[in-house]
Amino acid sequence: FDHEAAILARLAAKCAPGSRLVGTFDVIDFTDPATIPVVCQVALAKVDPLGQTGRCARANLAWHVCVYVDIHRASPAEKTAAGVLLSAAASALVGWEIEPGRELQLADGPETGFDGRILRLSVAFTLPAFFVGS
Repeated sequence: FDHEAAILARLAAKCAPGSRLVGTFDVIDFTDPATIPVVCQVALAKVDPLGQTGRCARANLAWHVCVYVDIHRASPAEKTAAGVLLSAAASALVGWEIEPGRELQLADGPETGFDGRILRLSVAFTLPAFFVGS
């Protein structure tokens, strides 16, 4: 999860100050009034194997960047900020070289979702990864 920490740090530097950014293992509880109504979550979504030779394997790590909005609590300004946050996150990550020779690539992700209260806006990226067995 070093990659997740790097992605979150990149978003913190490139997105609006005060944006609430959380990771894979963080819980977003909009029933808690202390939770702000717009939260961006970076989550490891999938490890997609690409091939293996002996003990060396290639894979793509798929990351979802989702902006969640509590529609009933968010002000018009916060709703606008949610769209800006998604756009800023995508711009900050597309083609970003997280490590020398390893760039994040735009990928298919979750569709916009709405359950009657929470709106999810999403973008996804993949990152090439290599595993070596011991």
